[in-house]
Amino acid sequence: MIIFISSNVKKHFNTYVDFLDYNWIKYFEKKNYNFHIIPNSKKNFLKISKKIKPNLIILAGGNDLFRNNKYVKNRLKVEKDLINYGISKKIPILGVCRGMQLINHFFEGKISKVKGHMRKKNRIIFKQKIFSKKYIDITSYHNYGIKKKDMASKFDALATDKNENIEMFKHKKLNILGVMWHPEREKSNLIDLIFKKLIK
Repeated sequence: MIIFISSNVKKHFNTYVDFLDYNWIKYFEKKNYNFHIIPNSKKNFLKISKKIKPNLIILAGGNDLFRNNKYVKNRLKVEKDLINYGISKKIPILGVCRGMQLINHFFEGKISKVKGHMRKKNRIIFKQKIFSKKYIDITSYHNYGIKKKDMASKFDALATDKNENIEMFKHKKLNILGVMWHPEREKSNLIDLIFKKLIK
């Protein structure tokens, strides 16, 4: 399987760097997946996408979506290009944490601040019995979330937290899935099941 995954960005000394959570790298290597980290460069992404067609696009977690920083804004532009590319080429898209927030925003939904979700234990309650589970307990790593009323109309909610914040959704027509937690950091096989749900 070939995967495109977006880069996070952070300040490093007197400059900024693109990077990827090493949990993803360990997972891809364990599964022997061929992955390409997409840098926050529109020009570079265009070159890569002309040479390689992936089986899956992952919009990784990281910065708050609307931070007033030119590097974070540039990341936003590249990831929107990734979404448009995935839709046009009919490539499955997985949004993780910030990636799910971005997908909701892309389809004209909204995000807002939530409490008790930064490095906190939370229970994910499935709206239907998904992955043969009624709920899972995970650690959350986000400051912003999606309230039920703010979820884009193009999506069906698959899971919520105890306060009805949306924790997982799927596009009604397109092969696009969002999860608000980080399955790559959890010690379970849930990430494999998420991939299977996307890759038919």
